[in-house]
Amino acid sequence: MSSKHAGKLKFYWIAFMTGIYTLWSCTQIIIGSYFVKNFRAFIDSIMSKWAKRLLNLIGVTTKVSGVKNFLHTEDRPVIIMCNHSSLYDIPITITALNASIRFVAKKELFKLPIFGSAIRKAEFPSIDRHNREQALIDLGNAKEKMLSGINLWMAPEGTRSKDGKLTKFKRGAFHVAIDTKALILPIVIKDIHKVQAGDDLRLFLNQEIEVEICKPVDAEQYDISKKKELIELVRNRMLRALGQE
Repeated sequence: MSSKHAGKLKFYWIAFMTGIYTLWSCTQIIIGSYFVKNFRAFIDSIMSKWAKRLLNLIGVTTKVSGVKNFLHTEDRPVIIMCNHSSLYDIPITITALNASIRFVAKKELFKLPIFGSAIRKAEFPSIDRHNREQALIDLGNAKEKMLSGINLWMAPEGTRSKDGKLTKFKRGAFHVAIDTKALILPIVIKDIHKVQAGDDLRLFLNQEIEVEICKPVDAEQYDISKKKELIELVRNRMLRALGQE
């Protein structure tokens, strides 16, 4: 499948339709919260449609390997740790795993009109790492959601890589994993930087992207004193999958 650079008009069309799809999805979530009984399944369906629509706009298809490693058990919280190179990492993860996935949202996002209300109703957690007392409450809420079937998506790099190379991991995601005694599911999205990378808004269309689901890591076997070992294990597993050892 040959890629093609999106020209200016195509880019503006994609950006416009991305906004429309996101606004429509948020509106459905807000309205549905008053009428839909099986609300979480409703949210999952909305997010799946949103993700597929965004990927269809840029002609991206996914090829997934390692599906056997994704074994969600309701008695254990699960954190998906994904490499982060692109604005499309979350839609690709949602499409690849086909599960209840929420990402940790910044507090500021909850203040946005419509969008903030939608992610709050859709059970997106926010963890305040600057306020220990509030962080403990947030962690408890996040763990409760994970135990009820939600898979928490986190990017251990924190910011988007510009060239697809795995950058240094930040500690926050691993603090959450240790504090909630979660199973960490490392996944890698290969060559997504060739579609869109970092802060560069150029888009390259019509590509097949490989997603590899790695073997889970049990954070319950680690405490804060062994956090570096946990980070190194997860990082090496992702480096190996990306062929960047």
